[in-house]
Amino acid sequence: MIDSKMKYLVVARHGQSFANRRLQKEKNGFKYSLAGSDTSIGLTARGKNQSRNSGSALQKLFSAERRFRRMYVNRFERVRQSGSLIRSRFDYSLECFEDKRLEKRSYGVFWNLTYRGVQELYPDEYAIFQALGPLRYRPPGGENYNDLFERVQNFCDEEALASFQGNQLIVTSSAVMLAFRRLFAGLSDADLVEQYESMHIGNGDFDIYEFDEQSGTWKLKYIYAAKFAGRPQALRAAS
Repeated sequence: MIDSKMKYLVVARHGQSFANRRLQKEKNGFKYSLAGSDTSIGLTARGKNQSRNSGSALQKLFSAERRFRRMYVNRFERVRQSGSLIRSRFDYSLECFEDKRLEKRSYGVFWNLTYRGVQELYPDEYAIFQALGPLRYRPPGGENYNDLFERVQNFCDEEALASFQGNQLIVTSSAVMLAFRRLFAGLSDADLVEQYESMHIGNGDFDIYEFDEQSGTWKLKYIYAAKFAGRPQALRAAS
């Protein structure tokens, strides 16, 4: 399945955070008591197990002879914890780098507000959001999707396309994972927004990209679903 002669890039989502656990319960209110924009929020017990399971799956695929050469995380505690737990399952050491370009999209002053909260508390901004749409709208002090795409592209130009460095592992958020799918797997902007809002990518999931020498870029090869951890259906070929 994993060819030792090829180069691979794995992009993984962090395990369940305390903010993830609150999200569905509080989305109909004005504010989240724990917001995903808070960099200090860590993993739940379930999230830690998800990350360990992802690490075990990656160890089987990328053992010593196919080892990762470097790992990237960001400053969010849940991402750091996930990276550490994944790395703990490997039977080799792995150099880790922190890169801000791999952080989730910033919501600026709306960092802890729900959609309803923005609509009720900032009606003028909500009207702009409706006019521009979720892809183009940029909250005050924050980013829109195109800002996210630009910094992920910048990272890829400098780091991810440097395939001579060997296999690479990125631990990040679902929005960044979707940005990689947009860049290397042809995910449309409309589908990207829909998949983000529907939480299509689960905590602990990861994507495996293979470097195509002929085209000089990455291609999505396999998708791992953490909800099936330990079962054959957890890893499937990308369609």
